[in-house]
Amino acid sequence: MIRFIDHYFTATDARGCITGLVNFGEWREINLIRSDAGVTRGNHYHKTTEEGFIIIEGCIDVVVQSVREGTTVGDKQMMRVKADQVFIIEAMVCHEFIVYQPSVWINFLSRAMEPGNPDIHRLDASFLRD
Repeated sequence: MIRFIDHYFTATDARGCITGLVNFGEWREINLIRSDAGVTRGNHYHKTTEEGFIIIEGCIDVVVQSVREGTTVGDKQMMRVKADQVFIIEAMVCHEFIVYQPSVWINFLSRAMEPGNPDIHRLDASFLRD
């Protein structure tokens, strides 16, 4: 459902540091997201799109659960993510983000969201309350 990606290299010299975050895949859309503490984002799934995230600043709880035929199946998983973590959420996985600290992250998608026909599907609002 969710796969964490290790940094593939780090190099440091007198100028600073560079860290390799993602060196695979064909990504079609990249977005910068800023969120205040205390908000919730997401609560949707994608039928065909994989979605990756690079946490730049902050702390976020990610709640995920598999989806089949428009309803969740299996157990929910929740994990806390923080700055410098990279992860990918598979298609057909409902995901919701609970933002605990002001946060900045980048998301990247395997398919660009088409205006009027985005691959964004929502479940009942009770997803987190079960």
